[in-house]
Amino acid sequence: MDRKKKHALLLGLILVILGGALLLCYFQGWLPQANAQETTTQRSTILMDTVVDVRVDGRNSQALVEQAFERMAELEALFSRFVPESEVSAINRGAGDWVKVSPLTLELIELGLEMGRLTEGAFDITIGAVLDLWGFGGDIRRVPGEEELAEALATVDYTKVEVDREAGAVRIPQGTVLDLGGIAKGFIVGRAVEILREAGVERALVNAGGDIAVVGRRPDGNPWRVGVQDPDEPTNIRFILPLDDQSVVTSGDYQRFFTVDGVRYHHILDPRTGYPARGLRSVTIVGADPAVGDAISTAVFVLGWEGGRALVERLPGVEAIVVSDTATWISPGLAQAVTTR
Repeated sequence: MDRKKKHALLLGLILVILGGALLLCYFQGWLPQANAQETTTQRSTILMDTVVDVRVDGRNSQALVEQAFERMAELEALFSRFVPESEVSAINRGAGDWVKVSPLTLELIELGLEMGRLTEGAFDITIGAVLDLWGFGGDIRRVPGEEELAEALATVDYTKVEVDREAGAVRIPQGTVLDLGGIAKGFIVGRAVEILREAGVERALVNAGGDIAVVGRRPDGNPWRVGVQDPDEPTNIRFILPLDDQSVVTSGDYQRFFTVDGVRYHHILDPRTGYPARGLRSVTIVGADPAVGDAISTAVFVLGWEGGRALVERLPGVEAIVVSDTATWISPGLAQAVTTR
């Protein structure tokens, strides 16, 4: 699981997630409260090393918020390689052997492998050893040497992950470290929203440190409005985009990084080189599935200005805001809807 360390400030009607991917703002006039006939429950807690906020409007809202949080906690316990009892930890400990897992873990791994194929390896769930080498799997950051980086890179290859659906088992090569942090948070958010939809909720929002999914529209009938951070000034909003029964995920070089000799090294690593991907500052993906958005935002960042935009353009139902040091590209499906601040 991605070990992001974020600080949150909750004040009045404003929720600002500092250091995360997005700023979700409840400014008056942006997000009116539900009418008097409805019950609104909104609660925040810490899960997946970030602030997770759930809002539900309607009957049984309090119980449904609790169910959403319980589901997310259960899934984090399955997917995080930093939880010793998780199924992903069991796969990593048993590298070289078949390890039985639950259907949900199998589903997420298969989705991660599909994203690897779709992005031609720009997204790779076997990058764990390289992340650890840079210190992004822990608390001590460092720039690795060429030889140790080459050794870690030799363990990165999503095509070598084996899945036996009938047996419900997964096998990775010895030395490989499976890391689902680039897709699990979006998957978990999606599952929480699924619970709310199945309960008949017409209006809800789940925000896990910037991985956001919404059900329905705001109480005033308009789409939800989400603020996307400025990579140069992460506490400021640069774009405002509407969200209507969709999800939004952002990857940025300002989220987790360290500086050595004046060079900034961020956590979005290119699986092909082992080094932080260069050329882009942030990538925001809007689509139906937050898990897919999670993976695609990383892949676009890795592929860069040309390759990343080409990937978005060939994916149906996926829109993007891509920001480099010198330019911004907004995909055609969002161009008329996004407001720049």
